Amino acid sequence: MAPRASLAGPGIAAPPGFSRFQQRLLGPVYSNPCPFTADLKPDDAAQKKGIARALRHGIGVFAATAGNTKYATLGFDEIKHVNRVMIECVSGKALTIAATGDWDTPQAVEFARHAQDIGADALQVLNPRKVRENEDDSFDHFKAVAAATKLPIVLHGQFSDALLARLVKIEAVEAMKEDHLLEDYIRQQIDHGKRLVIFGGGGENRYYAGWPYGAQAYYATYSTFAPDIPAKIWQIIQTGDIRAAAALTAKYDYPYIRTFSHSKWHATLELFGIGTRHVRPPHKVYTDVEMRELEQFFKGQGIDPAAYRD
Repeated sequence: MAPRASLAGPGIAAPPGFSRFQQRLLGPVYSNPCPFTADLKPDDAAQKKGIARALRHGIGVFAATAGNTKYATLGFDEIKHVNRVMIECVSGKALTIAATGDWDTPQAVEFARHAQDIGADALQVLNPRKVRENEDDSFDHFKAVAAATKLPIVLHGQFSDALLARLVKIEAVEAMKEDHLLEDYIRQQIDHGKRLVIFGGGGENRYYAGWPYGAQAYYATYSTFAPDIPAKIWQIIQTGDIRAAAALTAKYDYPYIRTFSHSKWHATLELFGIGTRHVRPPHKVYTDVEMRELEQFFKGQGIDPAAYRD
């Protein structure tokens, strides 16, 4: 396994007072896709295979999230199970972040206790639709979930400046998955980057907007199937050669993510020998023709998916 680098590197310096969790929330983030079997059950073996491959290449953060982990297609018990499998597979070798869904406060509190019981390092808490229009209710939701667990809290959602200023006063809140416009990301990083680790959802390219202001972590989709590539990009970022790193993002992650779909992602998992192309509705399963086209896309990047299969 490639060694995990410290925060002490050109252009990456931890603000004083960061917790151990915040210091470890660093570099490319593996966002759990929840692979499925051909009969559309969560595929434990595929999940373990993808995580094991990423660990071998030094990926240091593994996270569930309501969107990418496809909570809308899973039952509550399945969500608990998928999070548990992720944490057991990582087995303390890297950071794990469990995640709540679009739930009312009692359900989120129940899951928070579950996440602590199964050994998560932190809990990402989604701002639920039922409360997000009332900022007092939203604040109360996060406060209640934070009070139910000893885990650090990762904010997830879109927050006004006023609400975010209140939420950062909750001691357990230590990070945020940003989920809005780049302008908001930059402003929030400037305003709260010395208090929170703010990491970009979506494409790897978003990281470069936050980098000059101290951003230290980001989603990297290739970590879920070709983790040697984001590992190399992260090594270059740590040298301070941000242009060279961005050139690799422009070559690999950006062309992939600009036409991203969950159907494409799961087809990619099959091509790279992680699991199957199958995914629950409303997502569609790639046809054989689409699979061949996707394989040609990767070969055009100079990647042979077959070389990753084992």
